[in-house]
Amino acid sequence: MYQYNHTFWVWIGIIVGLVGQPSSARAQFALPENTERDVIDPIYAIVDIMTARGNVIDSTRIDCYYRLSNELFNFIKSGEKFVSHYELSLLVNDDKGYQILAETVRDSITVDTEVETQMMDNSRAKMFTTYLPPGKYDLEFKLYDIDTDRQLDMVRSFKVPDYFKKKLSISDIQFAGLVTSEPSTIGLNKRGLTVVPNLTRSYGEEHTELYIYYEIYTEAKADTKKALKTTYKIKSPTGRIILTHEEELERQGPVGAYSMRFDTEDFSQGRYSLEIEVEDKDVRKTAKSKADFYINWQYLLPLTTAKHFKEIVDQLEYIAERDEIELLKKLKEGPGDEQHIALYDFWKRRDPTPETDQNEFMIMYYRRIEYANSNFRMGLGKGWRSDQGRIYIIFGPPNEVERFTFESATNPYQVWHYNNISRRFVFVDFDGYGRYQLYRVY
Repeated sequence: MYQYNHTFWVWIGIIVGLVGQPSSARAQFALPENTERDVIDPIYAIVDIMTARGNVIDSTRIDCYYRLSNELFNFIKSGEKFVSHYELSLLVNDDKGYQILAETVRDSITVDTEVETQMMDNSRAKMFTTYLPPGKYDLEFKLYDIDTDRQLDMVRSFKVPDYFKKKLSISDIQFAGLVTSEPSTIGLNKRGLTVVPNLTRSYGEEHTELYIYYEIYTEAKADTKKALKTTYKIKSPTGRIILTHEEELERQGPVGAYSMRFDTEDFSQGRYSLEIEVEDKDVRKTAKSKADFYINWQYLLPLTTAKHFKEIVDQLEYIAERDEIELLKKLKEGPGDEQHIALYDFWKRRDPTPETDQNEFMIMYYRRIEYANSNFRMGLGKGWRSDQGRIYIIFGPPNEVERFTFESATNPYQVWHYNNISRRFVFVDFDGYGRYQLYRVY
């Protein structure tokens, strides 16, 4: 696998030489460790919570789907393999902080290579199911590493609706990679349909088929023959309605299970919303359910169009060699198939497991870019172009972050500690608008 571009370290050396010693705030670096490093970063934990009507009044079914990246676990080499021993607790608390229920599992993970310790294992998606009365709750994850005594926490708040309260209602919308009435060895069986959940709710150029599953609850008369009128609306990231589809659904009784498929091939990147509105003329009511989903090109090679090609090439400058960048830039106005081949070859050279379909290094790189865009400000520009974004993309999450926000004698600043490379990066917010610039490396 390629190493990071050595010219980056030349640039770092220039920065150190120019700025010299930091201000007198250096003495504050010995403050107690920041407890935030014990919080699970959402980028390493995919969680999707779905609610549906339970079997008895005042009961709602809660399905929590979750997948944790191997990067959250501490692996120890055991022979030719790498092993992590952990304990995971899932706690449900009500809005007053009282614990309603808890489930704890003790397990271990074994992987064959060091590369696998730094990736999201799609095969380890889990589901936690319970039944709760309507209300507001917190789902708390506690991940305890048995070998190091380290604990990581994460909390997700969610609301439980009352599906028995109204004459007509719709469950949460579940996004899926496939919904079929055919028998299958994969996926979940839901009222006669097989559902393969898409936990990230993310679709892209190579996965353009968006499936949904949802349930309709009605108090209509059992012998009514009137069909249910359903309207689907999809809104773009700017709020514009880009798709409207109406259809009549055959009744299935008090509880009906339905699915729908959309083609997202012509959707550009961004966050979209899907709204389902159902009209039941028998009870003279309408009900709505709404949820967001995402179109992402960056986790996949956007090799079918040149729409994002310039930005893709710019993003590669953190890890590419000079001749590679020059070659890619020459293809900016070139045919899409040539861009396809060049990008494919670029990432293939960096694939740690070329014998598999998945390029773990590429996925990790674009996950870091997305995190940088979401968490680091750069004026009107994107977060991956910021100083913090650049360091995060190249080196990953720091082992520790010290934040000094309310120091009277200095501007707000942060110190990122990277123990594996024995480096600390100091970022200063010079203008007070949250745009942290790299000040010193030592």
